[in-house]
Amino acid sequence: MSFRPCVMTSTRRIAIGHHGFTLLELMISLVLLGLIVLLLFSGLNLGNRSWELVADHSEQHSGERLAFAYLQRSLSGMFNEFYKSEADTESLFSGYAKSLRWVGPTASHAGLGGASLFRLDLVEGDQANALMLTRWLYHPEILEEEPAAGRDWRQAPRSDRQSVESGVATIRYSEHRLMNGVSDLEINYYGSQERGIPSEWHSEWHDQEELPKLIRIRLRYPNRISPPLVITIRASQT
Repeated sequence: MSFRPCVMTSTRRIAIGHHGFTLLELMISLVLLGLIVLLLFSGLNLGNRSWELVADHSEQHSGERLAFAYLQRSLSGMFNEFYKSEADTESLFSGYAKSLRWVGPTASHAGLGGASLFRLDLVEGDQANALMLTRWLYHPEILEEEPAAGRDWRQAPRSDRQSVESGVATIRYSEHRLMNGVSDLEINYYGSQERGIPSEWHSEWHDQEELPKLIRIRLRYPNRISPPLVITIRASQT
């Protein structure tokens, strides 16, 4: 008689100990799972954005180094040339705060010899500005013909500037986009513009018989300012 009630009590305890999850426990579990997934997704998204930012900065720095290296070679070896016309004689070196024109050696790797007339300026775009380098082959006939063809080396660039026509021989004229995403361009010139006046930095240098001693170029981006590129002009040291 006493054995049977003992069995029933044990069975009842086992049945009571194996109940399922309540609705509240299930909801708490789903909320915790959602938070974990959200944290994982946020971490992955942050890592992806950091990777893209580092890649963009690396590409930007690499392009800037190449552009500055080219400008260093060309500007340091510039010539103090003058353009003579029937009406006047003007210096082909012309420096402003956001535009620079000079005559320098043509890059040997381009397969061209001699000298070229270069112009560096910042061209405004719909989405971003671009640092542009325009080149004319330094030859009297070309300098006379290009203004009539709409490629005037005397004029400042337009914001709606179009790319060079496909029919123009690149040996005569070419345009090169050195850097994209540049917010501002700042150029300064060091030297004396008047005899007896000590050398100092200027924001403009044009209509001068002598070249500046130094040129400083600084690029500004939306997120940083580049270290200045300071170039010594060899022709001014002679």
